[in-house]
Amino acid sequence: MTSSTKDMYMKKSPGKRRLAYLLIFAVSTFLSAGDFSYKFTLDKTTPYVKEAVILRLDLKQTDHSKVLLFKFSPRESDDYEFHRLDMKEENAYHNANIHYLYLIYPKHAGEIDISFKLLEMVTSDEKVAYSFSGDRDNVRELNKKDIPVDLPPLKLHVKALPPGTELTGNFKLNYTIKKEQVEAYEPLPLKITIEGRGYPPVFDRLVARDEHFSIFSEKPTIHTVRNREGSQSRITYSMALSAKKSFTFPGVTLRAFDPKTEKSYKLTIPPKHIEVKKVAESALVDKIDSPRPLRSDWSWLSGLLACLLAFVAGFLSARSITWRPRKRVAESGNRWLEELAKIDDPKKVLTLLIAANDRRFEASIVKLEKRIYEKSGPSLGQIKSEISKIISEEKL
Repeated sequence: MTSSTKDMYMKKSPGKRRLAYLLIFAVSTFLSAGDFSYKFTLDKTTPYVKEAVILRLDLKQTDHSKVLLFKFSPRESDDYEFHRLDMKEENAYHNANIHYLYLIYPKHAGEIDISFKLLEMVTSDEKVAYSFSGDRDNVRELNKKDIPVDLPPLKLHVKALPPGTELTGNFKLNYTIKKEQVEAYEPLPLKITIEGRGYPPVFDRLVARDEHFSIFSEKPTIHTVRNREGSQSRITYSMALSAKKSFTFPGVTLRAFDPKTEKSYKLTIPPKHIEVKKVAESALVDKIDSPRPLRSDWSWLSGLLACLLAFVAGFLSARSITWRPRKRVAESGNRWLEELAKIDDPKKVLTLLIAANDRRFEASIVKLEKRIYEKSGPSLGQIKSEISKIISEEKL
């Protein structure tokens, strides 16, 4: 084990060895009884930002006359992220030998101190026996002495990533666009999967907003397994695009960096032209009984299917055939108002308005998109009130 790949810190309590370093004076004070020794090990001390670092702590009891218990964890910090991988305890009570294993991700470049919380709990055989002497329904609390131990921090010299880097690790990207030709306002499913080893590639938004189409998206599905090698992840982004006329999907480009090879690379989805066919309202009303159902793998779209099937055709009928009796127009509007009152998901309301293909709802659609994607603007209740007013005016 060479000094270039391992960084070890091992201190003995004052009962075994005098330590003259000011940095660890507090540790010497707390361990004056010579209770235990400890050793830190880092698999690297000069990682890149968001590169996995494996930290190991070994605690070994040296004073066997006592019963020792421990609680250990890195301290929370904005400088790094940590996950416990394992904790093994060999023997117990008078011969405690405990091994902790943590995964550390530094979050920014520069000097980072990893600090720790360690609690030594001292008790005796008699006190342990007493705590277990009660029955199953009357467990006695263990009488012990808690001693906070001040451990010196470990330093990381974190290297910066190349400018513009968005992923750290070795990843690949797959995507599926099910169609290249759709009808106006028909949802076009798009699924993007990023998988590989490295810092989990979770993004708030993969596809940028575009004035030529609307985006409906779900929270990504995240599967991550952490071990001594780092994190192995599979992140799936499910979304749908919708537009009233043909457009070009701009594609996606993610800049990545692999710390092991120290090379940059790109994950890309190329631009793709999507042909959108305009559908006449008369065709929807006169030639079919109901509009084509939305086919999607997402729960929020499938939950809206019944609403669309029941009300879209009736609403378009009221708009396109003016000679129909006023009573029928009023009934269609009433059904819209009843259904709108039941919906509490802004995405469902947005999809319903897009499917209606009515210019009167354009302002409401813009407000809903701001509510969904920017968390700004009027509340859902206010927007629904505006929509209800528009529908009510149609009934008059």
